[in-house]
Amino acid sequence: MKFLVLLLVLALRRLDFTWPQWMLDRHRVSQVLDRWRDKVDPFGLAGVVRWLVLVALPVLVVALVLALLHDILWGLPGFIAGGLLLLWLLGGESEFRHVDDLLVRSRMNDPARLAEGAEAHFGMAGAPEDPGYFGALLRRVLQQDARQLFATIFWLLTLGYWAALLYVLNLAMLRNDDEDRQGPAWMMHTALFWMPARLLVLCLALAGDFGRVADVVRGRILQLDNSEALLNDAAAAALDIPALDSVDAEQGPSQLEALQSMLLRCLAIWLILGALWTVLAG
Repeated sequence: MKFLVLLLVLALRRLDFTWPQWMLDRHRVSQVLDRWRDKVDPFGLAGVVRWLVLVALPVLVVALVLALLHDILWGLPGFIAGGLLLLWLLGGESEFRHVDDLLVRSRMNDPARLAEGAEAHFGMAGAPEDPGYFGALLRRVLQQDARQLFATIFWLLTLGYWAALLYVLNLAMLRNDDEDRQGPAWMMHTALFWMPARLLVLCLALAGDFGRVADVVRGRILQLDNSEALLNDAAAAALDIPALDSVDAEQGPSQLEALQSMLLRCLAIWLILGALWTVLAG
């Protein structure tokens, strides 16, 4: 049933609908953690304890509440609550709609509005005519889709709503915490993102050129902390370009459209694999 809830949420995110601001803000999860961090930090808690309070405890509470709701009225309240939770975790607007918006602004030859949209949706600073701008934008789109959309869906379908919440809360804490790369949030993210990143590399190979992608990732696929570089190189190979950073301003719009098309194919493959897993896992 959670697979059907996922499909419904993905469909709702593609609609041209006026969502409340708390479902649209890119930093909505981080803002919630920031408010609670202000209440926790005065106690001088260490990094591990802070992670337990801000990430593990909410996940445990939500898991218990959803388990109780799934025992009421054939589980209907649980599915509704799970759908609302997933909609909040993913956001009310699709990443693909954001890229479509950037492509429209590019076709209209409006670099100012393109830069405005890229900063609003992907946190991309600069101007389209700047050297390396489109290469950085391609990386930002790929990494945001991989970390926020594909990985969240992976943990939802693999373990359930609580695992998706754990992943998203941990990611938000990692982006807003001052801990070093040995902190609990970083180590947890490395562990949680490892498998989705490798499966996304497989999807990129299936959606692009399998041989080129396989050559690029050969000998690196089992390494622990190279997910970002691995995805960047796999996407460049699938797009048949030397590297994402090699894309200049003239090639930028066409390569952005090509990346958009490829990620949509990857999402289709991702959902097919998710459906197979749901059937096999019962």
